[in-house]
Amino acid sequence: MTVKKTKTPASCGTKKMSVGGQAVIEGVLMRSPNYYAVSVRHKNGKIKSMSAPVNSITKKYPFLKWPVLRGFVSLIESMTLGFKALDYSAQIYEEGYENKKKIKLTKEETAKKEKKEKLEMTITYILSFGFALLLFIYLPVQGTKLLEKALPGLAENRVWFNLIVVTFKLAIFFLYIWAISFMEDVKRLFMYHGAEHKAIYTFEDGKKLTQKNMLPYTTLHPRCGTAFIFLTMLVSIIIFVLFLPPEFKIWQRILLEIPLLIPIAGLSYELLKFSDKFQNNFFIKILIAPGLAFQKITTKEPDAKMLEVAANSINEVLKLEKKHKTAKAAL
Repeated sequence: MTVKKTKTPASCGTKKMSVGGQAVIEGVLMRSPNYYAVSVRHKNGKIKSMSAPVNSITKKYPFLKWPVLRGFVSLIESMTLGFKALDYSAQIYEEGYENKKKIKLTKEETAKKEKKEKLEMTITYILSFGFALLLFIYLPVQGTKLLEKALPGLAENRVWFNLIVVTFKLAIFFLYIWAISFMEDVKRLFMYHGAEHKAIYTFEDGKKLTQKNMLPYTTLHPRCGTAFIFLTMLVSIIIFVLFLPPEFKIWQRILLEIPLLIPIAGLSYELLKFSDKFQNNFFIKILIAPGLAFQKITTKEPDAKMLEVAANSINEVLKLEKKHKTAKAAL
């Protein structure tokens, strides 16, 4: 029997508990309104999981739930949670190699190892931030300025200057993701990304998370972070035209682009939520089309074991949400 792999959920646009996720090293992170879980395939073949409550700052400061502000807060919290999940998955992944080598560490050696890992992680974050500034601010601006010779008057036109800057950013981002997509580890990451989407689609349709139910769904999802990135690029054109004149020096642009991430991320988040509610609308389909098209690179068809990991992760948060609901009802 041939299985169609382009199925989309019948429940699109209906009210249901929000669940999102992220692919990690040999695993999947799933997040519900109150909890998150990370499930990872260990080298021994078993699935290892960890879960915890989502301690959102919006619970302490409700005003951060206001439109636009909530988008930026959501971005920061998602990134923080994503780093935690990646750190956990990396530990499980390395644990498999250490077990193979039969490495036994004392408490002191373990403490030193953890300290070293934290330092390495901090250095990685700093270098990644610097690399991002180079790739997505410095190079696009410098590239646009080089075009001034071929396009006289470009430096005086805010709209065209910033449009070309954002086009450069998109091109760099696309080429970077396309280039790393050929790496074996990244291919597997993208397969887990596809498994994550299939698991979410199955949940949204109210079906049991079995391989048979999950397999037919498409790996492309309109609420994916990839779609969010394309929306931020679109919104950034408008924001940059308003606040970033072409004559700004590169350091001035860097200093302004960073705080401008607040309205850019916030407005993009609102657009993403809006598009999710009306994704069958003709104009919304055009809006989300680039993000869905790009997911043909960032998601791949997963195997059965990957689907099992994704199902395990989402089931973990659903169990916790059920307990949370029962405890709340008992009060």
